[in-house]
Amino acid sequence: MSLSFPSPPVSVSPGKKSQDNPNGSDATEKNINVSGRLHALEQLEVLPKMLQEGILFAGSGAALLLQAAMPGIRDGAHHGGHKELATELIDALQANISYVSCLVFGTRDERKVLIELLQDGKPPLLGGGRSNRFAEHPPLQLWMAATLYVTATDFYQRVYGRVDYASAQRAYSEYALLMNCLGVPPGTWPETRQAFWSYWDDQVHRLTVSSDAALFAKDLRESNDMPRWVQSLKPFLRVTTIEMLPPSLRDAYGLRSTVATRALYRTWMGFSVALYPAMPDKWRAYPLKFYQDRLKEKMDGKEV
Repeated sequence: MSLSFPSPPVSVSPGKKSQDNPNGSDATEKNINVSGRLHALEQLEVLPKMLQEGILFAGSGAALLLQAAMPGIRDGAHHGGHKELATELIDALQANISYVSCLVFGTRDERKVLIELLQDGKPPLLGGGRSNRFAEHPPLQLWMAATLYVTATDFYQRVYGRVDYASAQRAYSEYALLMNCLGVPPGTWPETRQAFWSYWDDQVHRLTVSSDAALFAKDLRESNDMPRWVQSLKPFLRVTTIEMLPPSLRDAYGLRSTVATRALYRTWMGFSVALYPAMPDKWRAYPLKFYQDRLKEKMDGKEV
């Protein structure tokens, strides 16, 4: 499966490139690419229905621990150890959630500004920060995007039930579009869901954790780098993380699935399945709206 981005015709005056704008061809191609992506984003059907559910954020803890177990994750890092890695991954996670929120739910102008900033290597939330090093390492960038896809779709189905085949296919195709907009190199993201799950299974078998893995997990749990409303949900996020992780990885991090954690998890999930879908849309969409507004503040007044 490949994605095509339809583009409107563009007329260029003869001789304009050579006389007035020696880089005119590049600029025109860039405008075509941005226009095509914006048009494709306006056709999203399945992802807006799924990603409006703020409860999907509950899978973020599992995503972070999966990311940290990727071999080479510390390559290029500074010497802050597990504490610095926790900060980097949390920053990158929140930035990616903000970007996805904008691409899916933002206005055309907001999407355009974001796409062009990312395309120009000026990420509005990570510019100049250490966390942006992941974007310069395609295998890590791919793995981080994959963990978000898997944990979000996994948790969505835990709450709403199994997604039918056609919707799952469409959702995957639309997520591939988002990855293209976020700068995942062409040809990197698996073309089909079958190819993706082959990639996923292969990577999960390669995951390893460092000797200070338990300290890293503790850093995540005790971090204050998340918004206040996330801090209040930590008991729920902790048991959800424990029960979502593959057993071998969970054990390596020093996390244990106990009678107490399983009981609390079942209680939380029982509440989620029974009551969460009936909650007002405004409440359910709050987490994504929070990150979308956070990004708007950073992009306010920016022109590309």
